[in-house]
Amino acid sequence: LVKLTNLRTLKRFLVCDGKGDIKGCNIRELKDLNKLKGYLSVERLEGGRVKVIDAKDAHLKEKHEPIGVELDFKVGKNDIVGSASEQKGLLEALEPPHGIESLGICDYKGERPVWYLDTNYVELQTLRLQCFPLWATVIGIKSLEKLEVNTCPTLCELPSMPMLKSLKIRSYDGLNTIGDFPNLDWLQVEGCGSLEQLSHGMPALKWLDV
Repeated sequence: LVKLTNLRTLKRFLVCDGKGDIKGCNIRELKDLNKLKGYLSVERLEGGRVKVIDAKDAHLKEKHEPIGVELDFKVGKNDIVGSASEQKGLLEALEPPHGIESLGICDYKGERPVWYLDTNYVELQTLRLQCFPLWATVIGIKSLEKLEVNTCPTLCELPSMPMLKSLKIRSYDGLNTIGDFPNLDWLQVEGCGSLEQLSHGMPALKWLDV
């Protein structure tokens, strides 16, 4: 991929460390692909395949044209399971560009990266978080219109988000507080045993599945 500097579309980037029979690329090969557009899914980040220094060399933050990024830490059958601190280092290094409209992170065991608190993600409309054992809350992003949070056992709070229209929350043993969502019209709640009542601040709600 290193010579394809004019590449516009790359939907899936499979990470490989060059060992074994798993096919893919070193994540550093993303470095000069600065004309990518559309959606980019970076997969197989777990398993000891990616070093933090290589993730930094990918310069993901400098790619200003993608509208969606997904980072997948899912563990394969024969993968080495990295520590939470190792995963956090990788996610810090893979800071997405500020102009994205969609962000997904899957099977991530670390704590929140510093960039997640960045207020410059003003165009982010869709956020999908799946399998996050250490996150206790989701930061309220004002521009967010769609939020899907799945299997985050320590999550206890969802703050108010004024623009949110669609919310799907699933499998949270500790979730007990949901903020006000004045524009929310679609809500699905599943497996949230500690949630005793919903907020009254959902005047636009049209579809509810509990």
